[in-house]
Amino acid sequence: MKRQNPTPARMTRRQLAGAMLATAAAAQAPPSPPATPAGEFEAAREQNQRTAETLAKVQVPIEAEPAFHFTP
Repeated sequence: MKRQNPTPARMTRRQLAGAMLATAAAAQAPPSPPATPAGEFEAAREQNQRTAETLAKVQVPIEAEPAFHFTP
């Protein structure tokens, strides 16, 4: 039986990844064929900027951060 989170404020890593992927997918516009390599570079830069702005709007609770354990 799968456990569910008792409080709605908690988010699992999988839920966070799903939200991020859905947000990123929604932020992407259909690509138009650029005429030059410089146009292709600028289109990629604009797409990255739109995706970054959209992801910046997502609130990530500290509990969803992965736990890192560094060993020497």
